[in-house]
Amino acid sequence: MFQLYLLTVLTTVLAGMALASGFLSERFERFSEFTEFMGNSWYRISLGFVALLIGVINLFPTYPEDIVVLGELLPSLAGIASGILLLSEFVTSRREQAPGKTAEIADKVERFSGPYLTIAGIASVVIGILHAILPKLPLL
Repeated sequence: MFQLYLLTVLTTVLAGMALASGFLSERFERFSEFTEFMGNSWYRISLGFVALLIGVINLFPTYPEDIVVLGELLPSLAGIASGILLLSEFVTSRREQAPGKTAEIADKVERFSGPYLTIAGIASVVIGILHAILPKLPLL
């Protein structure tokens, strides 16, 4: 299942970079070239959906030598969290067009997740890179 491993690493790192794109473009000048692409709404929606899907698939052990419960716990949780945050960010960006109750829910989601986007993005990038470097380590 090398394909699923590769998808896990790629989606975790890309979703983390999309979440922390503002922070990364401030710190690294070369990353600012990708900021416009990372800000594309369809890219963020599709990446969020794929990261969420791959994260859920990775919750269940797929490799024969994995520990049953803890096989890829951190990469799957990072993928799920990144996917949810990317999708919720899309919902909050559309709150002006939404009716009353949906706008209230979008405000609550933004207040809850807004301060943690950069932190979750950086954590997702670090977990993805560690998962690529140390594939046999439990929890990674």
